[in-house]
Amino acid sequence: MKKIFSVFAFVVLALNLALAQDYSELWRRAEEAYSAGNFEEAITAYENIAEAGQESSSLYYNIGNAYFRKGVIGKAILNYERALKLNPSDNDIKHNLKLSESMTIDKIDAVPGFILTDWVGSLRNSLSSDMWAVLSLIFLLAGLVLLFLYSFARKSSSRRLFFVAGIVVFLAVLGAWMFSVSLAKKAESKEYAVIVENIGSVKSSPAAGGNSLFVLHEGTKVKILEVVQNWYKIEIADGRQGWIKGSDIEII
Repeated sequence: MKKIFSVFAFVVLALNLALAQDYSELWRRAEEAYSAGNFEEAITAYENIAEAGQESSSLYYNIGNAYFRKGVIGKAILNYERALKLNPSDNDIKHNLKLSESMTIDKIDAVPGFILTDWVGSLRNSLSSDMWAVLSLIFLLAGLVLLFLYSFARKSSSRRLFFVAGIVVFLAVLGAWMFSVSLAKKAESKEYAVIVENIGSVKSSPAAGGNSLFVLHEGTKVKILEVVQNWYKIEIADGRQGWIKGSDIEII
């Protein structure tokens, strides 16, 4: 039995090493193609890695860059948004996304959000999910140290100080952990999409014969509210809603 387990473990390890080498080779080919200006070849290699489940913010960032250099703004924005879901604090991704958005046709004024909600969202997005998780563990360790000091403090003033500091630190633990979980869920969500066709007609109902309400152009980000077969009920930043064909969008 031990021999069978050892052989099985060896086979799994060998397969993992082979796959890692394949991905490394694809990444090398993609980088060489990008450097040579062969953006289509670079996109194919990068997307083969993504389709194999090897997702990362740097991978989607590179795909976005390749599409941007090729002049396909909708796909560039789509992949920058995917990269930002995984690493919301990356300034390079934010810069390239903003640059790409400035080249889109649709200029939609967003409905103003609640100031406190916007501030909390900005704070959450200042770090990645993994970093918030690490920070919560650091805060937890600090809280345990304060609890230890509180237990052995003799002066009442010191005990009050350690007690108050401990409460603050444990609230920080809770906040950091909630931010980490929230970002992890956001990375897995399929709530938003990007228009990838030149023009997408938004209908009053999920049918080709529905009344046309308005049109959206390549690169516009939309929120998905409902799905009926191959039709998606969407909402844009200014609050307008309607139905659009699934072929006109790609999920972030």
